[in-house]
Amino acid sequence: MGSVYLFILSYFLSISVLGSQNEVIPITIETDIYQSAQKIISEKSALDIHDFTDPLFQRPVVEFILIQQALALGGSEIDFSFTLGNYDARNIMLIQSGMLLINFDSMWLSHIDDLREDVYISDAIIRKGEYWAGVYTAVGNDNALAIKNLADFKKLSVISNKHWLVDWNTLTQLKPKSLIHEEEWLSMAKLVSLQWVDVMLAPFPSKAPFIYQGKDYKIIAVEGVKVGLNDSRHFVISKNHPHGKETYLALQKGLKILRKRGRIAKAFQQSGFFNTQIKTWHAINTDFLKVNPLTKEPFLLDKDN
Repeated sequence: MGSVYLFILSYFLSISVLGSQNEVIPITIETDIYQSAQKIISEKSALDIHDFTDPLFQRPVVEFILIQQALALGGSEIDFSFTLGNYDARNIMLIQSGMLLINFDSMWLSHIDDLREDVYISDAIIRKGEYWAGVYTAVGNDNALAIKNLADFKKLSVISNKHWLVDWNTLTQLKPKSLIHEEEWLSMAKLVSLQWVDVMLAPFPSKAPFIYQGKDYKIIAVEGVKVGLNDSRHFVISKNHPHGKETYLALQKGLKILRKRGRIAKAFQQSGFFNTQIKTWHAINTDFLKVNPLTKEPFLLDKDN
């Protein structure tokens, strides 16, 4: 709770200097995202980053850089200070109330579409058909490593977080043997690594072998299969913050410029989030995706360029 109080204090301090030439707006951000970004940026500005090949560039870190570039290209002159902590579950409430201007980590459209009375929703930073997850299991789980299709997947136990609605709804559609709720990603990875649960979904790292490894866990992507998460991701801006509308308009302008210049696609391709190595892998939930019959790839329904 201390981090929330610190942010609220920062908010009222920013309001007290509203209208100053060098206004600084407090933004909440997950600690690990900020620390990774700072290691990459070092002495540079986020506006000067154009190479996204560093292994630290996971999706949220890429977005942390791109949103600042978009705002600058759109003409925003607001500076930001960052309050670190575990804000993921609370950010949307802070945005709705007007205490938080913008979320630097994108959100699924299905999570925020009903909140338009209080928030602006940007053009998609990740469009439908662009988000693929791997099916991860323990190195020694031979049954899971051998799956080739949806029928095989249905024989497995799966772990996820029911609050990750897109993941949870996708997995529910696939009807695995069992679907288990767990709050923390790290706990999921450990349970899968111990083979107490067969598989979990996770993004693909930039290079093969696609492995996540840490203290007490090691999980690997099942080769040849992937799962499409059929939703788009967007940035959210408060309609109830004094700078909400101007920030939204600047962001929209900047995102269109980045999209037209190909810099959004380039950033996600270089980081490995758009991973060409899994392009020909079989999507086990193809029947639930909206697929182009000519290319066999999902339609990009939210083209915003």
